[in-house]
Amino acid sequence: MTSSLLVFTTDFGLSDAYAGVMKGVALSINPGLSFIDLTHQISPQNVAQGSFLLGLNHHYFPEDAIHVAVVDPGVGTDRRPVLLTAPWGRFVAPDNGLLTGVISGYLALQPEAAGPVDLPEGLTAVHLTNPDYWRHPVSHTFHGRDIFTPVAAHLSLGMEPEGLGEVVRSLFYLPMPKPINHAGTITGQVIYQDTYGNLVTNIPADSLPPAESVEVRIKGHSIVGLSRTFNDDNYANDSGLIALTASHGYLEVALANGNAAVLLSASEGEVVQVVT
Repeated sequence: MTSSLLVFTTDFGLSDAYAGVMKGVALSINPGLSFIDLTHQISPQNVAQGSFLLGLNHHYFPEDAIHVAVVDPGVGTDRRPVLLTAPWGRFVAPDNGLLTGVISGYLALQPEAAGPVDLPEGLTAVHLTNPDYWRHPVSHTFHGRDIFTPVAAHLSLGMEPEGLGEVVRSLFYLPMPKPINHAGTITGQVIYQDTYGNLVTNIPADSLPPAESVEVRIKGHSIVGLSRTFNDDNYANDSGLIALTASHGYLEVALANGNAAVLLSASEGEVVQVVT
């Protein structure tokens, strides 16, 4: 199957040449490619954050898109480079949990511990062991340029996955922390902070009671009720903090026209409670 679109998700940032070099390598193999950046602003080495954003957003791209995902603190070690083929997209990435967000959408039960997970029906994977489709010499520290992107570019020309390496039946799974519901209180945590300082939690919107009956607690602050928009101050507390379910589909804590993360000195891992 051919494809003209590569989608990049990395922690490379925009000030260095890494992201641009990968696109140059891809074009040297397939000059007809188009590129979209999901983001190059994953927090450095934050595999869980990359998994969350990739899993949440890959469905917004064409189903034949090829995703190059590189958040790879173990680059050059014995962690495997892999290709995952799913009903909605193909994903070239390190086998370090970065593909968890994609895999989880196809699992009937979500594993609670990190480790290998058997791929469900509809998903297939290949350990990328065929160096014929890599760029040489291969750097020990930049597999995004020398393995993942060249493989993705060859895929775009119609290369069959089985020709790229060895079929594998499981991939590494890095579960997202689950909220705990006990005695009328849901206890979760911040799992993502966006560029506006909005604090996205792991508490799904569909687990919340009606908006007016919710009390959200974070770092000694209480927010009663859920707002509908970022500028709906009906339920703002004295500090201007609001709680809402925004486009990610999870409970968020925000500050209208401000930065909740800065105001609260809060970041990923911060405990958030919902009293119902």
